[in-house]
Amino acid sequence: MTFDQAMVVHMGLGTVGLGLFWAGLGARKGGPRHRVSGRAFFVVLLGVAVSVAPLIFLRPVPFDPGQVVQFVYLSLCLGTVTTVAWTAIRWKADVAAFRGWHFRVLGPLLLGLGAVVLAAGTAKGDPVAAVLSWVGLAYGAAMIHFAWTRALLQPRWWLTWHLHAVCGLFTAVHGTLLFVAWRRFVDVDATRADAAAFHAGVLLVALALRAWLGRRHGVPWTFTQPGARVVPQA
Repeated sequence: MTFDQAMVVHMGLGTVGLGLFWAGLGARKGGPRHRVSGRAFFVVLLGVAVSVAPLIFLRPVPFDPGQVVQFVYLSLCLGTVTTVAWTAIRWKADVAAFRGWHFRVLGPLLLGLGAVVLAAGTAKGDPVAAVLSWVGLAYGAAMIHFAWTRALLQPRWWLTWHLHAVCGLFTAVHGTLLFVAWRRFVDVDATRADAAAFHAGVLLVALALRAWLGRRHGVPWTFTQPGARVVPQA
């Protein structure tokens, strides 16, 4: 497989994921179409994460450890958030299984890598890396908190996680594709700063989408009961 072929596969999977995202979002929540589209969407996004590996090793440029770390970081973020969105539904009746050992491992890993990507992006003047660091920082911190807190959870904690993850994945399927389309059809000289602006703009839209879905379906932003005492696990 050549780099160009690997890129076609990667972009093709991303495009399919974009269509499945909107198919699931536009369907009745919990209905057959929503479930089928959602499952297919999550499987495709896991494929997108796996398809990053050929892009790393087949790139026709000198080996760049920093770029490899960034690719691995983004793939880990995509795979983790996709899995969380799925397991939040499957394990909604078993919170212990949902926040098991994988949360205790992946949470600190995402948080640490997010901090590394932020520091490296800041040091190198790369605005894209700095913007994308939010994924590891936000989800890593949330996973660590949820893994160890023993405060009373609000009844729909699982749906809070699901919406957080789905709206986070909104950025994954829209940010890069929109920028690539912009660079191809509008401005072939678009810069890294332009790419960062696209990602930041998509993130703001994702937050607005999360707020709208939360109000519409009565799903709070937090996982615990208001005023619940947080008691760390011994």
